[in-house]
Amino acid sequence: MTRRSAVTAKGNTARLHSRASESLGDDAYEWLIAAITSFRIPTNSQISENKLAAELGVSRTPVREALKRLESEGLVKRGAGGSFFVAMLTAKDVDEVIDLMVLCDVYLFQKAAQNIDGSGRQLLADAAKKMSAAAVAGDRETWMEHDRTFHECIIRAADNTVIAEVSRVTRCRIQRFWARSISGARDLVSCSDEHREIAQAIVAQDMVAIQRTVESHLGHLRENMHEIVELMAPFLGDRE
Repeated sequence: MTRRSAVTAKGNTARLHSRASESLGDDAYEWLIAAITSFRIPTNSQISENKLAAELGVSRTPVREALKRLESEGLVKRGAGGSFFVAMLTAKDVDEVIDLMVLCDVYLFQKAAQNIDGSGRQLLADAAKKMSAAAVAGDRETWMEHDRTFHECIIRAADNTVIAEVSRVTRCRIQRFWARSISGARDLVSCSDEHREIAQAIVAQDMVAIQRTVESHLGHLRENMHEIVELMAPFLGDRE
């Protein structure tokens, strides 16, 4: 093998290792997202990098990469000793997150109304209908599944990847508390009704109605989240 060939082979191997590391980091990130949003890892609990790496069958490097990514998104916080903890939202966090969701969602929903095709309209209507059925049945897991379908349909139609990513991250921070709370269970039916109204406004391409219904929906979510934070704060404390 020539020197040039050896250098090329070494470079290709390094790229393969880099891609493999990124893939493992992505896998660890997705696993942590699922564990945090389903409360398998409870709020304010410490995350052991060693234990998590052993459970996932990877080194600490992809686990730490995933935790740093989650830290930047506000789902985990770092303690004074460098350990990571699952974050709890404060009242201020709620207001900041909801304010951002209003800006993102009004834009995304109005953009989706301009772009959505016939199959997208049908998918949106079906998702809203299935959310209502799951809400009546008290099936929160199925409700969340169709809620994700609803929002992903809008994100695809809006076709703005930057704002879509911001929307996904902020929605995840809120929903992991709301959907499994007493407040969330109580309000699933009314929340489903609001989604149906939003879907109708999108199909009708009624920009004024889209803004009104989105702001109303997120206003109710803000109220629910403040209730949740107020109820949970005395028991969870603050790890700032």
